[in-house]
Parts: sequence; structure tokens; C-alpha cells
Amino acid sequence: MDSSNIQATIARDLSQFVCNTQFEDLSEPTIALAKSCILDAVATSLAARDLPVPEIARKFVRHNRGYATIVGHDQRVPAIDAAFVNATLVNGCTHDDFLYKSHPGAVTIPAAMAIGEEQDADGRALLTSVVLGYDLVARAYLGGPTMLPFFRGSGVAGAVGAAAAAGKILGLSTVELVNALGCSTMFASGFGEGFHHGTMDVKLNVGWAARSGVSSALLAQCGATAAPTTFEGPSGYFQAFARSVDLAHETTRELGKRFLIHDVIYKERPVCIFVQTPVHLALMLRQQHQLRPEQIERVRIRAPLATLTNPGFQNVHPYEAPLKARVSARFTVAAALAGKPVELYKFYEQFTDPEVLALAEKIDLLEPDFDQGGRVDVEVVSGGMTYTLSGLEMDTLQPSEDKIVAKFRRLTKMLPVHRSEKILETVLNLEKLDKIRNLTALLQSY
Repeated sequence: MDSSNIQATIARDLSQFVCNTQFEDLSEPTIALAKSCILDAVATSLAARDLPVPEIARKFVRHNRGYATIVGHDQRVPAIDAAFVNATLVNGCTHDDFLYKSHPGAVTIPAAMAIGEEQDADGRALLTSVVLGYDLVARAYLGGPTMLPFFRGSGVAGAVGAAAAAGKILGLSTVELVNALGCSTMFASGFGEGFHHGTMDVKLNVGWAARSGVSSALLAQCGATAAPTTFEGPSGYFQAFARSVDLAHETTRELGKRFLIHDVIYKERPVCIFVQTPVHLALMLRQQHQLRPEQIERVRIRAPLATLTNPGFQNVHPYEAPLKARVSARFTVAAALAGKPVELYKFYEQFTDPEVLALAEKIDLLEPDFDQGGRVDVEVVSGGMTYTLSGLEMDTLQPSEDKIVAKFRRLTKMLPVHRSEKILETVLNLEKLDKIRNLTALLQSY
């Protein structure tokens, strides 16, 4: 079918955008940011090599054989399996990046790298597909933001972004991309109940979104079709997940005028993105006023409603599993005020720490004020004095190459220095890379 004859729909507009955008259309700042995002994903995946969820994912695909690399291992599997396992690795430490309520790096980068490795694509193709994947993760959410808190952005919008990234690097036509995006909306899934319990399902969901996106692109390449009105139709994506098409037009607003990867934020600490700011404010208060945990009488946290209602934010003792503690505002802020090493992943295995639990009991989570906006307020009453500090949510988490390089070096200390520096050099010069396989070879077993 000639693309000019495709019905004018959101899927068509998005597909034409993905199909028509080339590496030459990316500005130097966009390319630099894409490289930083890839470096961040590589760092978090290497750090998560031996964690339980990625290991279960790898066990699930252990009998499959293909041409795509699983990070940290010698095993090669089909692209759909590599995308699945590597996404659980990127997301494994709860340390990966964030964009419009999703973890875009975890779903799009493994998808693009796995297909790119199979296709012998170059670094320019990888960078382009990642930028476009991030864009569609964001847009699939912006058209239906009321999908939260009932559904999970990474699983729902993430599948769409992964399909776009995989489809771009496969070289799908506009018609095929319409079908790939349509299949991805059909396969999209995920909700946040696991965050209330600290279970593995929410982590596996990220991997499945990447796998679904790759599967959608490959199915479209094989000739699969999907509804052209998949996004805005009366029984489509936005009606199903957001219960409304009122904001569907936001999906394509200013399409191509500005790449939404520029709105990405990164994580300084291996905890939920929604507790990053309260933890940062608590650490600043502790430092500024030499707060001692035994003198703290009460702590009050006021945050935006979307943050307060995010699954897991209000978790209380017993925490039962590290993940349940990582997403809890009470646990993480108590740990910060108690001077615990909140920047270390392994610390959260101590989720029964009595000092932290005692302090967590003194923390109140308050409803937002009428003028709350994106502000987070932390108030600590200690020794008869009241100390307060406020900040815009996630305002301190704007990425830069220097910040991401420093984070990469922190998370890859287990590697021989020559190996980690070679990975760093390769990613920061991706536009010069002839074959993605030259990068994935560096990411194998160490």
C-alpha cells in the first residue's frame, strides 16, 4: 500500500515521523543526550548482572539461540529474548532514567540494540532509533495521562516506544510502522500492584514491554496488520487505558519540532523516581542542621497528588522485600535522615533496620496544598526546632554528560579499568561506530 493512501490517524502521523526522521535531523545536543542515555542504560545493566529478576528472565530464555547479546553473559539469543532480559537488567537496580511516567531507556535501548545487532546496524542508526523510541514513549503517555495510577507507563507507553525503536532500526515502511505500533498497543499491559509488595512482576513488566515492542515490529515486517485507529478509536488504546480520547491530540502536538528525549531525567540513587526529591531534601536538611535521628520528633512530607498516589509511595512496615522499601517515601527518607548509605543498592536489603523503621514511624505523608504544583516540602521537627526545605520535584535530576559519566564509573567498578574505559569511549563516539556488535562485544561476560 502507498503510504499516501493510509488513513489519517495518530498511528499514521507517528509512523511517518519515525520513518522520515534521519540521523542528519538530530542536533548535536540531541545526539549527545542520546549517547548519555545509552551510557546510563549500559551502566545500570552491568550493575544488575547478578540480580534475581534478570537471572530469572535469562533462565526463561536459556534454551533459545540467536545473534543478540545478553549483557554480562556470553549467551546469544533471538532479539525478542535479548530485549526482554536486557530490559530487566537496565531496570534491575531501580536506577534507570525516567520520562513522562515511564522508564524509556529500559524499554527502548534494549529493543534497538537487539534488533540493531541482528541487522548489523551502525551507531548512527542506534542513536536515531533511541531518540525516536524515547519520543514515542512520551507521546503515548501524553495522549492519555489518566492511564495512571491504574496502569503503568513503562508497560503501556513503553511497548509503543520499543516498537518504534525496533521498527526504525529494521527499516520498516510507514505502512509497516502503523501495523507495528498497532500491535504494540494491543500487547501493552502493566499495573503497579507489585510495588505494594515488592514483588518481581513489576520488574518483569518492563522486560515484557521491550519484548512486546520488538515482537510487534517483527510481526509487522512479516505482514501482520493492526487497526489504523488503534490510538484514538472507540475501542482503542486511549479509551482502554485512559478511559478518554480527550487528550489524544497531545500525542502528535509539535511532532518533530522538538525531540522529547530532552525532557528525560536520570536517577542519582537506586530508589523510585518519586522519592528521589524527598530523599534529596532530607539529606540537605540533615547536613545543614546536623540533625541526629534520635532527636527527630516528627517529619512531614507534602508532595504532588500524582506522587502521593503513585503505587508504593505510601508503603509502610513491614517492608518484606527490598523493592517495597525502595519505593517507600517513609523508608527512604528515614534512611536519609538516619545517615544510611542511601546511594548504595545493597543497603536496601537491610529493610528491617530498626533505626530506620523507628524513624519511619514518625513520618507523615500529607495531602498537597491547593498551590502545590510540582513542589515537594519536607519538614523536620527536631530538638524542639522546626526545619523546612522545599524543591521542585526532580529538579536536581537533569542529566549531563559529566553526571552520567561519573555515574557510569561508580556503577562499573567491578570491571577492569581498561574494559570500562573502552565501553565509555565507544558509547561517547557512537556516531562513528560501524557496527553495534562492536559495542555489544564489550558488554558480554566479564
